[in-house]
Amino acid sequence: MASSSYRVNVSFYSLELSRSTMLLCLVSVLGFMILLNATNISQNSIAMPGQESYQFMRSWGGQGSNDGQFLLPHSLAIDTSGNIYVTDTGNNRVEKFSPNGTFISKWGSRGTGDGQFVQLHDINVSPDGKFVYTVELSNHRVQKFTSNGIFVTKWAYENTGGEGASRQPHQLAVDSFGNVYLTDRANSEILVFDGNGKFLTRWGSKGTEAGEFIKPHGIVFNSKDQMYITDMGNSRVQEFYKNGTFIRMWGSLAQEEQEKFSDSIPGIAVDRLDNIYVIDRLQSVIQKFDGNGTFIKMWGSKGSTNGTMQKPEDLAINSMTGNVYVTDTKNSRIQEFSEVR
Repeated sequence: MASSSYRVNVSFYSLELSRSTMLLCLVSVLGFMILLNATNISQNSIAMPGQESYQFMRSWGGQGSNDGQFLLPHSLAIDTSGNIYVTDTGNNRVEKFSPNGTFISKWGSRGTGDGQFVQLHDINVSPDGKFVYTVELSNHRVQKFTSNGIFVTKWAYENTGGEGASRQPHQLAVDSFGNVYLTDRANSEILVFDGNGKFLTRWGSKGTEAGEFIKPHGIVFNSKDQMYITDMGNSRVQEFYKNGTFIRMWGSLAQEEQEKFSDSIPGIAVDRLDNIYVIDRLQSVIQKFDGNGTFIKMWGSKGSTNGTMQKPEDLAINSMTGNVYVTDTKNSRIQEFSEVR
């Protein structure tokens, strides 16, 4: 009996050991899988966030000077009908397209006269869609046109609290009252004019604190007339009331990370839901945030194939479709993306 009992105990012990070992192995495998999955989630949310959450729709352009072609297109804007205006900087002209990229018209040539351009940089459309504004770096001025390209007026930056030639406005935005706001990169200020060029005020200063700038560049208004500005030198976005009162900011210097930017974020746009889109020129990516600066999505990569970009400068959102249009500058084309839901 003792011998039989011993064998049973040994057998029972051996069975329990086997189960424990199997359980330990199973826990180890599951733990490894969880760790591996967590690693993949981390990689997908940072290195590959969004997983192509916006899909390529179409592109148009190509290098050249014919209608519908570009030489280093820089900025773009969209009117209330969805028509797209592009600053064809290398050809010193503005080109106008339908929402699907069909060429409509063009205006401009190289020079200093009315309707001419040198280093045409940015473009914007008034909220009512009636007027188009441009800013030039070399001619140090804003020009105002009808939506068909007919010259209306122009103004420079004298009597703005500094030498006109020392001003370097890079982008402009128009509020719901038709006032024009410019980001003065050289002086870290925002200049404000009425729709006909009368100087109204200026605010801002150079620095790293809230409300200060280093190389302010992109600017856009949301539906509440609050503005977002890309503070490039500080690798962040700042939000203000239109009188210059600081609201919030987000971002810091880093690459290929959510809510962080390189020091080259020239373009910013807002959609009909007041979501914010920021383009990172060095990383060739677009980040999307809600109105409070909370990260939503990121997509894009460097290249010349469909959906990839080389030094993109600006972007705009079609308020009716939500589609995103990008100036793919080094590839001399416009690309259109739509959200994958």
